[in-house]
Formats: sequence, C-alpha cells, structure tokens
Amino acid sequence: MNPLEHEHERHNNMARTRLAVCLAFAALAVGFTFMAGYAARKPTAPAVVAFVDLEKVFNSLDSRIESEKNIRKMAVDMEDETTSMREELELLQAELESLEPGTDAMAELNDRAVSVAGRLRAFQKYSALLLEREQANDLRVTYDMIRAAAAEYSKASKIDIVLLNDSIPTINPSDSANTLQQISARRILYANDVLDITEDLIAKMNAAGAG
Repeated sequence: MNPLEHEHERHNNMARTRLAVCLAFAALAVGFTFMAGYAARKPTAPAVVAFVDLEKVFNSLDSRIESEKNIRKMAVDMEDETTSMREELELLQAELESLEPGTDAMAELNDRAVSVAGRLRAFQKYSALLLEREQANDLRVTYDMIRAAAAEYSKASKIDIVLLNDSIPTINPSDSANTLQQISARRILYANDVLDITEDLIAKMNAAGAG
C-alpha cells in the first residue's frame, strides 16, 4: 500500500470510529429519556380497588323507593281514567243496540262512541309512553347520583377504582346459548367481601338525603 492509500484508509477508520461513538451516545440518550419518562409515569403504589352491588344500591335508596311509589300511583291514576272511558264506551255501545238503525239519534250516539273510542286509544298510548319516560328518567337520575356518591366516597377513602360486582347475580337457567351469553357478559369471577363498599355507600346516600 502506497503512502497515499495508507493515509486515505486512516481517515476512513477515524470517520467510522467517530460515527460509532456518536451512535452509542445517541442510544444512551434515548435510553435515559425513556427511563426518566417511565419513572415519572410509574404508579407510586398499587391501585386501591373497591366493589359495589349496583342492584342492591338501586333497591335500597330511599329516594328510589319514593320515586317508584310515585310512578305506581301515576299508573293507578291512569288506569282509573282508562277504566272510566272504557265504561263510558260500553254504555254507549249498549245504548246503540237499543236504537233504530239509520235514525238521527243513532248517528249522533255512534259519533260519540267513535270519539270516546279514539280518546281511549290515544290516552292508553300516551299513558304507556309517559310511564316509560318516567321510569327511564328515574333510572338515569338514580344512576348519576350513585356515580357522584361513589366518587365522593372514594376520594375521601383513598379508593382509586370502583367496579360493579357482576359476579353476585345468579345466572338464570336457560338454553346453552342464553346461558353462555350471560356468562360472557360477566367480567368479575371473584371479589373479596372486604373490598365491598355497598352498605357504606347506601348508608351515606340515605343519610345525606341524596338517596
């Protein structure tokens, strides 16, 4: 190798050495950045988990019991009104049978019967929609109150996560497909009773008047 070629090879070796050193420092910088980011995001302690029997909370709240009582009263009042219109229609139909066909009296009575029958159908449809709306609204409002109460309770008790314990309700006997569907819908196989805050949550909500 002549001196010129030797000098060229020496420069190439130095360039490769500088490139290797730069890559090594870059890898170290990326590694340190990743470790620093992980350390900043890493939880300082295991999450504290609690469980709630949502169905029991729903059925045990004072406001829910009162609301269901009001909805039942509304249903009874509507049924009374329906019965009154139905009885009026039956009387009109009985009276129509005693009249001569084609007379003005029969035509007038028939118009009244048609009007009452129309009001009856409309009221029955309206009643069903109103009751459904009231029940849906009651469920939504109660659920929102439970969520808010659970959040407040959890913050005071240093609880990080509250899960609905879906392992409590029994699986209804049915065909294999329906049974498998019920099983597949569940997310919790076991929950320690010590972690259950259902009774505490019920007591807190009822005592506060929010439940």
